[in-house]
Amino acid sequence: MKNSGNKTKFLILGLLSERPLSGYEIKKIVDTRFSFFWSESFGQIYPQLKKLNEEGLIEEQSLNELENSKGSKKYKITDSGIFQLKQWLEEPVEKEVVRYEILLKMYFSNEIAPEVMLGHIKEFQLAHQQQMKLFEKYQDQLEKYKDVHENHEDILMVLSFGQKVWKAYDDWCEEVSAILEKKRGVK
Repeated sequence: MKNSGNKTKFLILGLLSERPLSGYEIKKIVDTRFSFFWSESFGQIYPQLKKLNEEGLIEEQSLNELENSKGSKKYKITDSGIFQLKQWLEEPVEKEVVRYEILLKMYFSNEIAPEVMLGHIKEFQLAHQQQMKLFEKYQDQLEKYKDVHENHEDILMVLSFGQKVWKAYDDWCEEVSAILEKKRGVK
């Protein structure tokens, strides 16, 4: 069963395999925990929740199952949903699609003054340095509570990937900034 295409489905199933969540909670988790490698909009999450519910892969929790219901629908994964999630996890990873506007602009940057590109690089670097601080906080929390949940070790491996990639971004920004500073001095 090849499940190419809509990965929102598997993001939701994966998160619901951890605990019941509302659409809002799913979006909040994506925006905080996954932001360095994944994004989803409410416009992707809510229609997918409806579809997964119709397919019997998730189900709404009844109000008496919710300890602190705030009027928001919460969903939990079904056995069929767990089965589909496991099938997807066993499939080979599809080719990753990478698009960096910063690199596209750098490629064509001979058309602008070096200061302009230098400004873009500095903004890019600052954003990633802020993300690195967030990674450090997450790592500290996960290290303290590593044994609380069985997937914390896996999450730490994902976090490690993000830290290494963001460190490489920072190093690249330093190198490129030095080159652009030299170019600026020549003109």
